[in-house]
Amino acid sequence: MQLPMGFTQEQFVDGQRAAEFLGLPRKTLLNLARRGTVPAHPIGDGMRHTWRFRLSELASWIESKTVESDSHRGQIGE
Repeated sequence: MQLPMGFTQEQFVDGQRAAEFLGLPRKTLLNLARRGTVPAHPIGDGMRHTWRFRLSELASWIESKTVESDSHRGQIGE
């Protein structure tokens, strides 16, 4: 099967694997997915979804959340 241009064959992972990747408890990740905070892909209709994640999307998301620490400023010798 040939994919449309721009698409990759990166596999989706389940909540457990995605949570391990981020170093979070699975329940925390699923709550973030339900709120739309993290990039996630719901499968199924109705109130309960099965969530799938792409590690590359999670990595991009977490990198976008990185903030620089000001703790190094004002130290002696700078």
